[in-house]
This record gives sequence, structure tokens and C-alpha cells, in this order.
Amino acid sequence: MASDALKVVGASWLKTRISSMILLGAGLLAIGAFFIANMDRPHFDGTYCATAYWSKKSGFRIEYWKQRNDLDNIPLGVGRICYKDSTLENGWSQLEVETQRNYPDWVQAYAAGLLEGTLTWNKIYNQWLNTISSSCDRDENSQNFCTWLRDTLSTNYANIKNNLDSARKHDHFWHQIHMFYYQLEGLKAGWKKGARRSRFDSEIPSVDFLLMNAAADMYDLKIYFENFVMKPKEGEAATEKNFLIPSATMVAKLTEDEENGKTLLMGHSSVGSYSAMLRIFKRYKLRFHFTDASKGSLVPGTDIMFTGYPGILASTDDFYNIRGRHVNAIVAGVGIKNDNLKLWKNITLKYAVPLVARVMAANRLAQSRRSWARIMSRYPFTGNKQWALVDLKKMDISDIQSSNDSSKIQVKMAHTIPQKGFFWIVEQLPGSLHAEDMTDIFYSNESLWSGNGVPYIEDVLEASGLTNDHNLSRKAVAFNITDLNRVDKFLRLNSFRGDLQGDQAIPFGNIDLKMFSYGARIGNSDFHAIAGPIHIEHHHRVEPVTTTESTNEVDVSAEAIALDESRKADIEIYTDRRLVRDDIRALALQRAQGPFKWSQAHGSVVEIKHYGHPDSWNFNSYSPRWAWHN
Repeated sequence: MASDALKVVGASWLKTRISSMILLGAGLLAIGAFFIANMDRPHFDGTYCATAYWSKKSGFRIEYWKQRNDLDNIPLGVGRICYKDSTLENGWSQLEVETQRNYPDWVQAYAAGLLEGTLTWNKIYNQWLNTISSSCDRDENSQNFCTWLRDTLSTNYANIKNNLDSARKHDHFWHQIHMFYYQLEGLKAGWKKGARRSRFDSEIPSVDFLLMNAAADMYDLKIYFENFVMKPKEGEAATEKNFLIPSATMVAKLTEDEENGKTLLMGHSSVGSYSAMLRIFKRYKLRFHFTDASKGSLVPGTDIMFTGYPGILASTDDFYNIRGRHVNAIVAGVGIKNDNLKLWKNITLKYAVPLVARVMAANRLAQSRRSWARIMSRYPFTGNKQWALVDLKKMDISDIQSSNDSSKIQVKMAHTIPQKGFFWIVEQLPGSLHAEDMTDIFYSNESLWSGNGVPYIEDVLEASGLTNDHNLSRKAVAFNITDLNRVDKFLRLNSFRGDLQGDQAIPFGNIDLKMFSYGARIGNSDFHAIAGPIHIEHHHRVEPVTTTESTNEVDVSAEAIALDESRKADIEIYTDRRLVRDDIRALALQRAQGPFKWSQAHGSVVEIKHYGHPDSWNFNSYSPRWAWHN
């Protein structure tokens, strides 16, 4: 009996102790939870990073670091990437890729593409759905064009690959073209890897990555197809078909004052389909060499920043800031206007090199703007553009303050002397490219130049069959551009909104604004961009234009710029292969009180695919903040 009593007491004591321990543990957990809840949690801004590794034995491997704030501590590997998607916040995504010089160029290129593809796979897929997939299935003519386009680009790619093995060993240009295609192969592999990680089972045809990267050539290829490939239907007369698109605009202005020294102001506005408004700021820091030798010299342009699109390895806007050990330059381009279809007759497309590959080769290889033009003169078949090149190294960085009044005067006088090579114009028509150093003309025209695709070089203008009646430089001078706010306003008042064209509304027009400044005195740059169709707020509005009855001349004052263009009605747009006169462009912009909204679209705009887009394109300017400054 005594032993049984002891057993009962012992069991009761054990249960009591266990209960006490449970209560104590619960209390400690509650206290811990309280402290954890009140601790400062790390705040992430949506930036995702990854690193690519490579070895001869195991090939490529990617480590994903999820969201990070300590971007400087991301392991280097062959290459590393940080990517942030803030499309719904400001209209832009941001991507930065960096590779290491001690790896072979092909490894760097493939790793860069692999990293970009795997982190941006969803953006790439939406861009493909909105543009290539939807456009090619629109109607029978579109299907025929895309079938021909896929065959043409596949044949072209095969011809380029055949040339690469022999030419790239002794030709720096072909080596860079080779690296472009290695990067594209990496992009395709990265896209598949990213889609698999997300258990996404849809596919993008491999050839359509070529189509996306031919976006800058598409306009020219369409003209070629309509005039020299597609046969007239029975009973239909053969007619020339040319498509004059709304103008993109670019403007460059050099200002100078005693306080700030010389400052370059640059503005650029792209034209494009509303379906293609998924935008990415990209920065490629790819440390390529002139040849395969990984111990050789690096190319001049190792650091290229541009505004671009998902799945495309160059800008296609086009706007670039190129930096390197001896390079700091701006390259800006707009589609050139050409009314002479005969220039296409001697073009052989199977030997063409896509614009994105050519321009990135020139951006990397060129140490001067003259050499950039020389590199771009190779295979000038498609991607016809008007380019403005600015060599920021030519801005006199010796502009310093001095306590000696006479030396101040001497410095100021010296700075008014143009430095050759500062400002170049490069213009390409089918089969030819012309380039001129326009520094003297730039300085004589109040240190200002503006272009909208109307050829500026006399020989190119004559060959195009156009006249120089609509050159923008005269209006830019009248507008008195003095800072980036004036650049912004000038671009807005010369913009086009296709969705505001009433019954003829189309999803096409100016889809961004870009504003860049560079101060020579301290070498600082400032870059802002606005995504989406341009709208004019109250502070952008202008007064009605006045004319002189006897001469019918238009008053080209700052207040008259927008309506001046509407009276000229000089811009035409194309849709369904019909020319549509734009008589109400500026008037429609004047009436516009708000941003473009997909939910309020009408006409043909409603039918346009726009996966991944915000509904309302009402964004302020955005300036990229890069992670790696070395």
C-alpha cells in the first residue's frame, strides 16, 4: 500500500512539473514573439539579384539571392544581375548586369543573357504576347508577313553564323556580332529556365526571339515585303506602298554660364505601338575584349546604359549613354523619313545584320564618334535611322573658377571655340550611310540642334526625295531651351497621340520622354524618363497660333509651336496599309486633360493586347539608381 501511494505521489509531482515546464515554455514563446514583433524588420524594395557561375567541367550555374538590399555584396561569379519591376509604380523596370573581364567573352555574353532571361522571363513573355504573337495573328496579310519574316530572319541568322567562325578571329566587328548572338542564346536559355522555375508551361518559338530583336528593322522589312515580295492580287494594279510614321523627336542644346560652366541638355521621344510599352532601363557592364583572348585589351565601351524593352538586347528607341575608360558619349536615333522606294531595289536581305547587333558593336568598339559612324556603315540595309552623336569628352573639363579676372575672360573665350568631333550627325538610307562632323554648325546655330527624321545631310535629303521644309531646329531656337524643364515641354508640344484621333484612333504615337543633362565642370549626369503616351497638363498648354494674312506665314514663337505643326499637318500614320492624314494632332493634345487609360480606350485601340500594363499611364519622371558604380 505504501509503495502504491508513493507511485501516485510521484506521478502527480511529475505531471505538475511537466505542466509547469509547458507553461514556462509558452510564456517564453509569448515574450519572444512580442520582442520579434517589435523588432525592425528588413524593408525590401522589390530588387531581386542573382549570380551566374561557370566552369569548364560543369558549365553554367545560377544562384538566386531573392530580394536584397546589400547589392554591393552580391557575389561576382562570371556575372551578376539585379532587377526591379516597378512598372505599376512609375512605368519602368530596371535591370543591371555586370560581368568579369577574366572570363572568355563568350562566357560573359552567355551568362549576361542567361541572367536577364531568367529574372525577366514573365516580362519577356508578356512583351511577346502583346507584340509578336498578337500582331502575327491579326489577319491574313499579317500572317503572310510574319511567315516571310521568320523565314528571312532564320536564313539571315544562318548566313551570319557561317561568316562568324572565320571572320571573328581577325575582325573586331564580327567578334562583337558573335558576342551579341551568344548573349541572345543565353537569353533564350534563361527564359526557359525562369519559366520552368515558375512552373509555367507555355513556350515562345525560338525564332521569335529573332523577331523581337528585329523590332528596329521591322518597319523597313514591312516596306520591303509590301513592295518587293507580296504580289498584287488578281485584277489589282501594282502600286508603291510607303508608310510615313509619326515623328520621334530629339534635341540637343549646349548651355554655358559662369556658375555651372558647360552643360549639355539632351531630349528624346520615341514613337511606337501602345502594345510595346513594357519598358526597362538597362545597364550592361560587359567587359568584352577586341578578340577571343581574355587577357587582351578591353573594348572602349564597356558600360552601356539605355532605355529598352523586355527580350531585346539593345535600345530600339534609340537612346544610349556609353561609358568606358576613354569614352563618355550619347547616341540618340529616330526613324529617318524616306520617300524613295527605289533605294530598296538593290538590297540583299540575306546579308543584312540586324540594327541591334550593329549598334551594340559600334557602341562597344568606337572610341570616337567618327569611328562609331565607320563601324555602323557596315551592312547598312535595314534599321534606317537619323542619329545624333555627342562626345561628352570633348566638353572642356578644364572649365574651373579662377580668382584672376583676366584669366576668367580667357577661359570663357577659349570655351566658345568648337572642339572638332563633339557633335556628329549620321543618317542611313537603304544601302548607304552618311556621316558628318556638325560641330561647327551646331555652335553657329546657338549651340542647338533638333531632328525629327527629316534628313539633315544634303546628299541624304536629296536621295530621300523629301524637302527640308519641316526641320525642327528653327522652332527649337525660338523655344529658347535653357534647362530640362524646357526640354520636357518642347518634346511634349511636338508629340503625337494616336488614340486622340477621333474615329481614326490608333494605338500608336510618342510613348515616352527622355531628358539627359551632363555638366562638364564636375562631370555629373542627370537622366529622367517618363513612360507612356504623352499628355499635356495645364502648365504645358500654349496660346493659339497667329498668322499673317498677306504672307500666310506661321508665327514661330515659343507659344506657337504646337499648333504650328497641326496647321502644317505634315505627319502621316499608317494602319492597315492606309495613309491617314493627321490634321488634328496638336488640337487633340490641347484638349487632352489626362493620361492615356486602357479602360477608356476606343476604336481600334480597344483590340490591342496589353498584358502586364497598368491601366492608367499617369507617371512622373523616373531616374534610375544603379547598384554598382565601379
